[in-house]
Amino acid sequence: MSETSPIVISGIGALTPLGADINEHLAAHQQGESCLRAKYELPFLQGDVSEPNIKQWLPDKKSCRMLTRQGLLGIASATLALNQAKLHASELAEQDQLNGVIYGAFYSQGVLNAAQPYLNALDGSGAINYQAFGARHYREFPPLWILPRLPNTTGGQISIQYGLRGLSYSVVNGPAGGMISVGEALECIQDGRARRFVTGASEMDPTIEQLFALDQLGVLATQTPSKAGLTISEAGVSFIVEPLALAQSRQVSNSIELVAYENSYIPHILTLSEAELEQKVRAHFLRTLDKAELSPQEISAIQLTMAGIPALDQSEAKATQQVFSATVPVLCATDYSGFALGAAAATNLFYACLQLQHQYLAPVLNQAKKPLTGQLNYQQQCQLDAGITTLFCHHIDHLGNQVSLILRTTAHHHAPHLKQEVI
Repeated sequence: MSETSPIVISGIGALTPLGADINEHLAAHQQGESCLRAKYELPFLQGDVSEPNIKQWLPDKKSCRMLTRQGLLGIASATLALNQAKLHASELAEQDQLNGVIYGAFYSQGVLNAAQPYLNALDGSGAINYQAFGARHYREFPPLWILPRLPNTTGGQISIQYGLRGLSYSVVNGPAGGMISVGEALECIQDGRARRFVTGASEMDPTIEQLFALDQLGVLATQTPSKAGLTISEAGVSFIVEPLALAQSRQVSNSIELVAYENSYIPHILTLSEAELEQKVRAHFLRTLDKAELSPQEISAIQLTMAGIPALDQSEAKATQQVFSATVPVLCATDYSGFALGAAAATNLFYACLQLQHQYLAPVLNQAKKPLTGQLNYQQQCQLDAGITTLFCHHIDHLGNQVSLILRTTAHHHAPHLKQEVI
């Protein structure tokens, strides 16, 4: 393997509200079909993974008994990514200590499953009697209830089920974890600490108390009355990151080069003025381009978060207007699958990868609600044979995480792919 071999995403796999199969995702994405639906009688839309047989993608199906849904979604998406990368058990077993896992932690695990022992320990005034709790009520927790809810459970299970004995850790930056894990894998391989990583993030159906907390923070979208904000979903998304030479040795011909990675944090993000926030996003854009040694004019398309929080969406739009050409296509995928909390950035990156791999630009939904409409070049309709080579993918969230990856097609390294038609 050449020491100068580019680092690429050689396989992607996702279970989102749009589906589990790549063709399902392509069909809905290219046709502009959102899969966000009303759930129960709650006043908001939500995205749920409808695939009924997630177990089919788990190597150890017995593990289902101790895993939460976000664990199942994460392992299943890792299987799909490994399959697309043409990685089999024999390949993974070879130099297994150089194959690792960097995975985003969940965000929306609730407290209801742990509430009863505390409720039983309440005294007459409504306060917790910790002496009684320590003496007897802690025994009322379900056996092993904490294990599947540890932040490293999903990544740990991927390591165990696939025998990956290399460097492994969890990223706990909330919604940004999935993209950060890809960037961290890029840097670890460049530093010679590993040769390959499974990366990504997963998120389960949010609990009522999690939705309540988001609503109290003022960032949750509601339908009655109509209010802007996040439309929540669940998802499991995984990526295989390795040198291009390894991918090519298995005849993987549709990988995506990782050109640059930038990760920053904005403290007290929801309290900043519009000018302050726009300046921080613009500076982040410029740092990412500088790392890639690219000019803004060399970017074929930019995919933004546009998660529904007006202040953050406005900052992304204004920074894009300041930095990039007025003709660069602006994309965003949140309106398709929703904001998948712990897997939000990973889901955003997944759709960016799909468009590069299959050379199309998907339409932006709900354009009337997007900032700077008429000033930014929001993609109007599906464009096949788009001819995009370099895509800038950006994530920003209400916790202050900001992360970007610049992606480039590796088509110049191998034979051209076949023309992609609308499904």
